[in-house]
Amino acid sequence: MLVLVGTLLIVTTAAYRYAYGTWWQAPERIPYCGRTYIAVTPHLSLADIRQRERQTSLPGDQPYAVVPIGKAPPIVGAEMLAAVTPVAQREKLGVPCAMGLYVKTGDDQYTSYGITGGP
Repeated sequence: MLVLVGTLLIVTTAAYRYAYGTWWQAPERIPYCGRTYIAVTPHLSLADIRQRERQTSLPGDQPYAVVPIGKAPPIVGAEMLAAVTPVAQREKLGVPCAMGLYVKTGDDQYTSYGITGGP
């Protein structure tokens, strides 16, 4: 039994390192919706995030709502937010699910993660 638990712990730790690029600290990168996002800007408030999303929306368009999309890492991690592009828009324009993610790091504190690669 002890060997099984030890093996499970080793496999889980290796999988975390592979997916997030760190050993149990805040993620350096986050895989989401078939894309990889890397840490960009720490210490943003929720108001800062909403302002960024308004600034990056197209003129005349309403920005997408910033909503919870899960945790990073799953189950035990911190809350993750994104302004998710609706499926119809993604299919029509060929754009990713979200251009950025935000991971909660404290009381009204988030780190932004930007998408890697092209659309």
